[in-house]
Amino acid sequence: MAESKGKSLRVLGAAATAILVLSGCTSVKYNGGDIRVHSINEPAPGQVVTRAIGDQMLTKGVVVEEFVLAVAQPIHGALYAIPAGDYAQVGSDERNYFYSPVGVTKSPIADPITALAVGRTPGSELCAVSVFGTSSCYAGNFTRKKRTRPGETGFHQTLLYNGRVGNKINIGYREFSNDMARPAFNNDVEYDLSASAVIGYKGASIEIIKADNSSITYRVIRSFAGQ
Repeated sequence: MAESKGKSLRVLGAAATAILVLSGCTSVKYNGGDIRVHSINEPAPGQVVTRAIGDQMLTKGVVVEEFVLAVAQPIHGALYAIPAGDYAQVGSDERNYFYSPVGVTKSPIADPITALAVGRTPGSELCAVSVFGTSSCYAGNFTRKKRTRPGETGFHQTLLYNGRVGNKINIGYREFSNDMARPAFNNDVEYDLSASAVIGYKGASIEIIKADNSSITYRVIRSFAGQ
């Protein structure tokens, strides 16, 4: 009888522990991301650089460097579905990084989500934190990475490599003001390399050394003028 009672107490103790684990709360800290704002004007004149199609060849302006949660493949959990994509950091504490949950969907039985959380410890799972502080955690293919974007104040210009057809290369120009694209000033320009290996736009001058449909190698002679 005593042995049976002891077993019952151990079972009750295990159940109580499980309840405590399930009811544990995560308090989300909305204290902002790890952000650095600075001026950029690169590559430097004289530097020889190789870029792939779609990459920035030349950029000048105010940029923001920030850390985001990059989810490489969708995560389909029992309660929450987390699409692939980049999620902006909204805060952190001594144990976790917290990210925006925009784009995450929930099942009908799940509580509304307030944030995504990843522990600072290597190998931590990705957790969906509900408005009540409960967490549903999942393994997946995700990482914390640095992302660069135009600054919220100031002026930003960039040239993009769009590929080559015959002797002609296509270069895209993009312009931002106060973190807003200015479509009226965006342009895609073709340059005939049989006429000249030096191309120019908005005061910038670049010598094309090699270009094909996978990459371009070039030397910056002069960056954008003005601004």
